[in-house]
Amino acid sequence: MNILINNGIILPMNASNEEQPYFKGYVGIEGERIAFVSSDPEKAKAFYLSHDNCLRMDASDKIVMPGLINTHTHVAMALLRGISDDVPLMEWLEQHIWPIEGKMGYQEVYDGARLGILEMLMGGTTTFVDMYPYEEAVAEAAESAGIRALVSPCPMDFRMEHFENDWRQVQKRFSDSRLVKMWMGPHAIYTLSGEHLQRSISLSKELGVGSHVHLAETQTEQNNCMAQHGMSPTEYLEKEGLFSTKTLAAHCVVMSDHDIEILARNGVSVAHNPQSNMKLASGIAPIKKMLDAGVNVSIGTDGASSNNDLDMWEEMRTASLLQKVSTLDPCAIPAYTALKMATVNGAKAIGREGELGVLAEGAFADILLVDIEKPHLYPHTNLISELVYSTHASDVDTVIVNGRIVVKERNCLSMNAQEVCATAQKHIDTLMSK
Repeated sequence: MNILINNGIILPMNASNEEQPYFKGYVGIEGERIAFVSSDPEKAKAFYLSHDNCLRMDASDKIVMPGLINTHTHVAMALLRGISDDVPLMEWLEQHIWPIEGKMGYQEVYDGARLGILEMLMGGTTTFVDMYPYEEAVAEAAESAGIRALVSPCPMDFRMEHFENDWRQVQKRFSDSRLVKMWMGPHAIYTLSGEHLQRSISLSKELGVGSHVHLAETQTEQNNCMAQHGMSPTEYLEKEGLFSTKTLAAHCVVMSDHDIEILARNGVSVAHNPQSNMKLASGIAPIKKMLDAGVNVSIGTDGASSNNDLDMWEEMRTASLLQKVSTLDPCAIPAYTALKMATVNGAKAIGREGELGVLAEGAFADILLVDIEKPHLYPHTNLISELVYSTHASDVDTVIVNGRIVVKERNCLSMNAQEVCATAQKHIDTLMSK
């Protein structure tokens, strides 16, 4: 499909001057890519006249911007939303989450993923990075719903046989997918022996893919690693060679200056999960220090059972406010930086810089139209501040992924929302009764 977006407030996220990062203009979409981004009405007219069956979309009173990139989640855990709250991380995992996950199979993961994907699409997330067992099911759900996904089959000491089958199935089934890509997902140093960690690293190198890992999430993880290996989790993973592959590290809460230097030196990207870290009382990641050191920091939601939603707008706002109060610096993480973390930095974290997270000629057409005709967004004085500090997921009007309209006027076109929700409820009712 060819699409012309007219009369929108264009926020391309590639402005060299952050004082004027948006303008009134037009975006042309040709197939799955952006053909042009311009303020010139004559260019828009020429594009429309030169393309048969070109759909015109009126974006008056809407911000046109790149889709959001959620760089760390376990999307199928939307099925487990609310089953265990207000407990520490390891108790939450070992006593509540892992037992019920042990009852989940392919179908439960598939339908849980559909629920999470529906929520993300309706809130403007067009790409997500996942880590979970049965990633083939997550990939199937993503491709069916029309969202872009980077899935990470997850090796853990007690799930290695399943992992070996899962990554092979994902690679075989989705190697030619336009929407789904695969990385390795070594879960964490506390769930992986050195032998199994090395298996994940060798597969990453063999397949030419990156690694997605939990890192330095809690003080307990830090203390145990120091006791067992005499070094921090970050130092340990560098020694083991994980950072020789492109690495996306989630959380990174307990970080020394030396750990941050290791991340910067090895080009490791960080997926910051502020709300999950807060809810589980894991701590406050030193994001300002990381950014100042040159670490690429993106934003993730974590799973919906530890957050408890997949709302990237809330994560942006929290990421900014949390750094301000923790550093006592109101200038820490300004609004435009938070937007970059959720778009540009997210694309860089997954090796898609210039292709995703921006509105630019040749980039993939992953685009949002955000309705700013809302009381909580008035008066219009600084649209960047409005997006980060005032916008809600429900303000997203239209979502385009890979040139395909998947949400239009707050209606999801690629999924039956009522059926997705009802199916998820049936699954959790059954799981909780076992």
